[in-house]
Amino acid sequence: MNKLYTAQEVADRLRVKKTTVYELIKRGELSSSKIGKQLRISEEQLAEYLKGTVSDSEQRPASPDFRPESSLLKRDYLLNSSGLIISGQAPSVMELLMGQMAAHPLGLPILHSHMNSYNGLYSLYFGKVHAAAAGVFAEDITPLLPGIPLALLTLYEFTLGLYIKEGNPKDISGIQDLTRKDIILANREKGSTSRIYLDKQLKKMQIPASSISGYQKEFVSDFSAVATVIDRHCDTAIGEKAVVLNAGKLDFIPLLKVPMYLVMEASSLDSPGFQALIEITRSDEFKIALRGQNCYYTAHTGELSYL
Repeated sequence: MNKLYTAQEVADRLRVKKTTVYELIKRGELSSSKIGKQLRISEEQLAEYLKGTVSDSEQRPASPDFRPESSLLKRDYLLNSSGLIISGQAPSVMELLMGQMAAHPLGLPILHSHMNSYNGLYSLYFGKVHAAAAGVFAEDITPLLPGIPLALLTLYEFTLGLYIKEGNPKDISGIQDLTRKDIILANREKGSTSRIYLDKQLKKMQIPASSISGYQKEFVSDFSAVATVIDRHCDTAIGEKAVVLNAGKLDFIPLLKVPMYLVMEASSLDSPGFQALIEITRSDEFKIALRGQNCYYTAHTGELSYL
């Protein structure tokens, strides 16, 4: 009889994390089967994967073989099947959510679409994703999805602030210092949480963007913005606190606490998989993992609100 393995058993055999096994399955590199609600990998499927890995290492050139069409095919498949496409820019949180979703009795396959808050909400409006993780306040969401009843599932809250060089050698204290001639900003791309907050504050404080050195140059992640501050090419950037804890060599000036919502159409709550998302976010396991790995606030994690 063809032996069946759980994701954890495969992870143990490959000496990788269980989430890596789910990622291999999601990318189509490792085949799997569903036995009822449980995900299983057969001996034959595992052997086929291992055979392909050896074959690839022997035959493929050193440069990686990227296949963007594979993601597009999976996206189209999930949009018209029982799977879910969720956008967001928090890879560690999305990996945690995907891992627990795969193990949940009511769970469905998830394809993570890496998009910032604005682009994710925009894609939700046009039906390109099923849910969007967005680090914005509720009042900023409704104008982007007019006329659509929405449900907001709180994933966590996080601190947004200024990254500054260790010891704060230029004595930066807040947004107003960005206009100084000796300060260069590493700005985030339009639609990101950091950029939305900055532009709102500049408008509120009546500060023209043209008065800020570095405003026009955009970075596509907090990590890339942090790197340029560490390398001393820029003096400051706006982003979440967790990145500083991982990067080191920086100080952090907190500005405000921001919620991270999983935004979906209210009607979706009756569809398969969404109840599993709610149960996962309300679980102690999910909350403990968030607090332990990313210093996120979980007092409101799992709360559901409507717009």
